[in-house]
Amino acid sequence: MPTVPFQKIAEACKTTGLSQYYLRQGCKDGTIPHVKSGGVYYINVPALMKALDENPAGRSGS
Repeated sequence: MPTVPFQKIAEACKTTGLSQYYLRQGCKDGTIPHVKSGGVYYINVPALMKALDENPAGRSGS
């Protein structure tokens, strides 16, 4: 579990193993828990990991 709950996309990519593209698209369509400050997305990594644990299929909805 990361020590800093909100991470920029590049940091969250390293922490989670998910691609930057996936994280960026998820922020844009609202499926990744985040806040946006200016033009920078800060991903709530603990909430993301919890959501992925609950729905391992990701965004597919199946």
